[in-house]
Amino acid sequence: MHLGSLFDCSPAVNFASRDTASPNVQWGPRFIPDWQFFHVVSGEVDLHLGRSRYRISPGECVLLGPNGAHLLATTKATEYYSVHFTFHSHSPEPVHPAYLIRGASAAQLDAEPERFRIAIPGAADIELMSHFAIVHVEGLFARIVKEYVRENAAYPFALRALMMELLTLVVRSVLRSQADGPASKIGPALDAMREQPGRQWTVGELAELCGYHPGYFTVIFHQEVGQNPKQYLISERIKQAKQSLLRGEPIEAIAAGLGYASIHYFSNNFKKETGLSPSEFRQRPNAVKQRTMRDR
Repeated sequence: MHLGSLFDCSPAVNFASRDTASPNVQWGPRFIPDWQFFHVVSGEVDLHLGRSRYRISPGECVLLGPNGAHLLATTKATEYYSVHFTFHSHSPEPVHPAYLIRGASAAQLDAEPERFRIAIPGAADIELMSHFAIVHVEGLFARIVKEYVRENAAYPFALRALMMELLTLVVRSVLRSQADGPASKIGPALDAMREQPGRQWTVGELAELCGYHPGYFTVIFHQEVGQNPKQYLISERIKQAKQSLLRGEPIEAIAAGLGYASIHYFSNNFKKETGLSPSEFRQRPNAVKQRTMRDR
């Protein structure tokens, strides 16, 4: 099914919540009358869609459409966002989907789900995936839930604007993955540590940059880099310290710029990582050059 052009979308949020569920809670098998984003904050959820099974981990999202049966089931205690919406609505007023949700049979659950495509003016048609990871999205879900729950003046209009922002993030994520291949899930955190190595980053701050729960962030960080975030930050500081030493910068200034409280602490950390003190490193040009080239 083709949903038309993204520019013609006039979305309406029908329901939004942040909630928790115990293990073995399930939704379905069922059909929903609209669309649903189900974003896992912590815990774990299984998705049964057609003949496919997906394990939804923290930081990952499900997009469900109206024409395919599905079953969602928690395998652990889970915290999640749920947002029901329509792509095209004359009015932004929410229409709660509960009364139109209907059960599905086992045969319907195993049927191949319909695929959905949407046109992006100036780019290309894309297929909307049913399971994906997307960064910088948790804060947006929180804003949608806040508007829906509080019902401040003109809140349906505000929800429409937020929904358009969310759809834009999803579309850009799909286009980026098509153009560049699989993107690093921790790219924003890596960039932050490279650009501000002197900052005392916490795991929570780095996870927030990527839109993930801290526990999930730590797991995927180690999977991609082979180090935990603290170890990576130390390695980045040492790499930049080597470059600064080669440029002849004062050791005190290097230490301060990289977040060390004292030259003594910096020197000890540097020697622990390289086997040389900063002064010794600077005085061994051949070894310095070889080591620096390997660090790039």
